[in-house]
Amino acid sequence: MKILIYSQDGFGLGHLRRNLNICLQIKKRCPQASCLIIADSPAAPFFKLPPHCDFVKIPTIVKVDAGVWRSDHLSVSQRELLNIRTEIIQNVATSFQPDVFLVDHMPHGALGELVGPLAALKKSSPHTKVILGIRDILGAPPVICRQWQQEGAYAAAEAFYDSICVYGCAEVFDVLAEYGFPPALTNKTHYCGYVCREDSSAALPDRVSAAPYPSSGKNDGKFILVTGGGGADASFFMDQFIGAARLLHPDLAFHAFITTGPFMPKDRREGLRQRVRNLPIVVSQKGEDSIRYLRRADLMISMAGYNTISEIMHFRKNAIVVPRPGPSAEQTMRTRIMSERGLFSTIHPQHLTAENLSELIWQKLHNGNGINEARLPNLNGASTAASLMLAA
Repeated sequence: MKILIYSQDGFGLGHLRRNLNICLQIKKRCPQASCLIIADSPAAPFFKLPPHCDFVKIPTIVKVDAGVWRSDHLSVSQRELLNIRTEIIQNVATSFQPDVFLVDHMPHGALGELVGPLAALKKSSPHTKVILGIRDILGAPPVICRQWQQEGAYAAAEAFYDSICVYGCAEVFDVLAEYGFPPALTNKTHYCGYVCREDSSAALPDRVSAAPYPSSGKNDGKFILVTGGGGADASFFMDQFIGAARLLHPDLAFHAFITTGPFMPKDRREGLRQRVRNLPIVVSQKGEDSIRYLRRADLMISMAGYNTISEIMHFRKNAIVVPRPGPSAEQTMRTRIMSERGLFSTIHPQHLTAENLSELIWQKLHNGNGINEARLPNLNGASTAASLMLAA
């Protein structure tokens, strides 16, 4: 069986990690399946793949604003870049002739780049089942509904897709109602549950080896993991954590590991390293797979990306979440919904200070995780999505 996946990340890691989690479950059920991922994330080469899986890297584009994109590396116009990406995607799709084409997040692709390739694939490979996979919260409903209408996303979803997988649960966030899916889309939509690394012992590490977290093995106290996904805009809350750590040290015995992610600007990363001097904190440069640290952490402090929140829930982790302030409402919406279910504590970035963060860290480390197990949603999204694709 041949699976083709379109993973549009731009400047991040989230979509790629989610698609790799689904790939792992596909391979678990069908070891001989070939999975080919069309990826534009600059971090794609850092990821190790299962057997019979590979990447096709297309030029990276970064979303600047709603409907506005730019090249991350090439000095070409948006139109030139779009033509290059579209031609590569179409050639790969029609040559590979997959049994299943999973399109991640954008039914029409960035700037509509998938419309031509999907039409060509339908013509040249009519047996291919085309599936759209979307996370539950895309952004503020009025904004997303307007964008999807203006950009032709609803029309593309209706014209080209055999089914839609929602990586979430209706009782947490009703995608169909919130984003105004018409009956034609509602009838082919399946809620899969949240996608995470279900079998962490089989999870693939990134190619970059991880630095050890700081621990001498004796009386080190609590271990705190601080992570910001790709890291492009994570320094704002990591700065506040270092300030909080200085307030807590030496009254609280702890050691901490900050993973900046691969996209944090060098000057900000070096600034963090300067600030942790004389503190029991290590700052790591690369985008390591943090599962090994997450499993050991007594407390996790993070942003509110989809994958991070899914893993907090999966591992039942004691957590403090600081959502990205914008430009999309996605993280603030997710944080509000999940914190109201009693799954973690949160501080809005507008109210984040070293003082109130230190107080919350102290409370969380002394009072346990307090996670409301009864309100945890279905976390088998990768398995369910894989089974749906293999049965397509």
